[in-house]
Amino acid sequence: MPNNLKADFKIVFGTNEGKRVLSYICRECGVLQPSYVDGADSNGVMFREGMRNAALLILTALDETPERFLKLSQEIIANAE
Repeated sequence: MPNNLKADFKIVFGTNEGKRVLSYICRECGVLQPSYVDGADSNGVMFREGMRNAALLILTALDETPERFLKLSQEIIANAE
């Protein structure tokens, strides 16, 4: 990914509004959920993994560290309640 695009991601998702949107994207894309669930067909697994991958692309562009991802995980859980 080009550096200027990474910088754009950081600007957009660095705001409070962007953090809320990122939390929503991660929750809806199942970042904290397994792609495989018992009884699921392979198409469902592939679909869920594709959704997860989209959110992970954003997190990768933001160079999220494990510590910051843990904090984001807690925000995702809190926003789901």
